Amino acid sequence: MLERRSALAKDLQQGGRDGAAGDRSVKIGEVRGWSLVQAAGFPAEAAAFEAALSGAVGTSLPAKVGEAVTAQGRTLMRVGPEHFWVLGPENDELAARLSASIAPSVGSILPLSHSRTRIFIEGAAARAVLAKGIPLDFDPAVFKIGQFALTGLHHTPVLVHRTGAERYEIYAMRTFAHSIWEWLTDAALPVGYDVVK
Repeated sequence: MLERRSALAKDLQQGGRDGAAGDRSVKIGEVRGWSLVQAAGFPAEAAAFEAALSGAVGTSLPAKVGEAVTAQGRTLMRVGPEHFWVLGPENDELAARLSASIAPSVGSILPLSHSRTRIFIEGAAARAVLAKGIPLDFDPAVFKIGQFALTGLHHTPVLVHRTGAERYEIYAMRTFAHSIWEWLTDAALPVGYDVVK
């Protein structure tokens, strides 16, 4: 079976760097072992689409754009009206399961796993590093754990998902992964960073 090749294979071989104070306040790495499928419903069939999607993933859908729901090992993100990203484990056959549940007259399914790279940054200074180049309010009272936003970083569209108190995951198009990685590591230089392989 073919294995997914990381767009960051060379970048991950580089070590971290000490910050100005001689410490390393963040960890940066790539999340592996996942699958991502986009499910989009037709507006006239919204109720049927949402019922089919909810049944296929086994959980209720997030109510608003920017919200995510995690259940049964999958995360469901509402990225737009009747437009969802479904994140699951690698080799989950998620696209096939959704295609079997959602009729073509109700909505469409598009596998995105191989078109995205998932980069994480975590640590006490993660929020400050991201705020250098992402136009979002990262205040914990505003951008809460579990929320995400579609935004831009370094002239590239990305999805930023806050997955923990000090952890953020960035979904970047594979072709821009190296550029995003370089931006993150450059922005983290003052606080220092470790590369997690």
